[in-house]
Amino acid sequence: MGAFRTIYNIARADFLERIRRFSFLVILGITIMAAYFFVPPAEGGYVTLYLDYYRGIYNSAWVGASVAISTTLFLSLFGFYLVKNSIKRDEENGFGQIIASTSVSKFKYLIGKSISNFSVLSIIALVVILITIIMQLIRGEVTKIELWQLISPFLFLTFPIIAIVSALSVLFETLKALKGTLGNVIYFMLFIVFITCSSYIPFGTDIITNRMVNDLTSLEPNYTGSFGIGFLTLGEKPIQLFEWQGIHWSGPLIGQQLTPFLYAFLLVLVAAVFFRRFQEVPYAADTDSGQEESETSSDKSSQGTDPTDNTRDLNWAEQNNQSVSPTRAATLTPVTVRDSFLSLVFAEWRLMMKGIAPAWYVVAIALIFLGLLMPLSTSTEWMIWPFTWIWPLIFWSGMGNREYRYQTYFLIASSPRFVSRQLTAVWFSGFLLTCITGIGMLVRFIFVGDVEHLALWISAALLIPSFALATGVLTKTNRTFEILYMIIWYIGPINKMPFLDFMGSDSIGGANWVTDIGINSWVLSFIYVLISIVLLIAAYISRSRLTRTI
Repeated sequence: MGAFRTIYNIARADFLERIRRFSFLVILGITIMAAYFFVPPAEGGYVTLYLDYYRGIYNSAWVGASVAISTTLFLSLFGFYLVKNSIKRDEENGFGQIIASTSVSKFKYLIGKSISNFSVLSIIALVVILITIIMQLIRGEVTKIELWQLISPFLFLTFPIIAIVSALSVLFETLKALKGTLGNVIYFMLFIVFITCSSYIPFGTDIITNRMVNDLTSLEPNYTGSFGIGFLTLGEKPIQLFEWQGIHWSGPLIGQQLTPFLYAFLLVLVAAVFFRRFQEVPYAADTDSGQEESETSSDKSSQGTDPTDNTRDLNWAEQNNQSVSPTRAATLTPVTVRDSFLSLVFAEWRLMMKGIAPAWYVVAIALIFLGLLMPLSTSTEWMIWPFTWIWPLIFWSGMGNREYRYQTYFLIASSPRFVSRQLTAVWFSGFLLTCITGIGMLVRFIFVGDVEHLALWISAALLIPSFALATGVLTKTNRTFEILYMIIWYIGPINKMPFLDFMGSDSIGGANWVTDIGINSWVLSFIYVLISIVLLIAAYISRSRLTRTI
């Protein structure tokens, strides 16, 4: 009974601390907005869950299932980054060291954290359920609420998936290699695998979409069997409606859908094996010589001060008929201030690239040569350009927030022209990194005379460090840029979504969404440059206001 009480208290304390944070309210507000758009109006011109050009009538079964699928995908991605770093927070505020001094076991602590994560995400899911009921009434196609049909997809799809997400966030925090940016990137890749390979996951979203496809096939022989999840613009082709009655949740099916809770429990067990229980790592400076020096100093201090040491300088002066006079500040050598902006840029560059592994350089050089030597069509097919500008993510994400994370802000803020010089140097170091990693594609565009993609390359090289600097200054954390940039990179350059494909990678292969919407690459490049300028202005204004409050 004591074990359950310990787990409950840990989960409760962490849960109450989470829901009081501003980030929780932001995610909750975004989720409510997303739930509204998950049930588009009949004349809205878009759909979020579609089977070719068919959509289910807005009854409880269709609304509940479609919103549950979208919410599952939404919380699977953003929920992980929302609940991650709870262990790190305990370590930073000293609460973890207090826990380590008690008899609380590693497993109890981690299972409490996992339950807290699950509770936070469950609150968001419950709010979505309430919004879904309201949205069915607002859309008005079917006003009768069938509560079981509406809630059951959340119970057997959304909640089991977020249980795994909650356990994975704990596991990633206990593995040293996955605590930071690398873990964020790896989880994003796992999320993409979850979307693309959902048909091979027995408890994934296909449990619902397959039933929809089978039911529509029996009703409409002309249906091709295709379906999609996301925002689809309908255009001029009208959407056709059909009535879907939902899923019959049998006992074996419910058991299959609840297996993620067991997997989540096993993940916490694995995390307990690797968890170091807030053990402090000795500083690298604690060498034998340093210890000997400290021991010598302590011995001298314990023995007292030798009076001959205090009068040594005075006796020497008397013997040589010299007087001892205090040193005046006016006689000191004037301080020479090095006001070299280039030196500051290279200093920021060294800080940004500090501790980099040699393997990173190997991959970066390989991407440069691939972009330089391979034909443009092949580079597009193999995603050379997009992968070239996702590889330096870990370094871009530190721009504008490094001084907050390492608590050196007040030291740097005391330097002359702090905002104008230091922020500009940070931006130039990020811009230099962007140019170096993308120089292969740059030379290739110049060599083949592709001036339109050359313009997009330049605008993207300006946009990426500006976006990184602005998010780092405004949010004071590296996670914001990592999450947003990975999402934009995936749905833009990778999936060719208009306006977010800031590299214009689709037009290299022949198709060109830019010309399809009536503009050209020069106009689009100009838009990206304006966005970069706006982001930089926002970063400078935010930093200036903060500096004036010090």
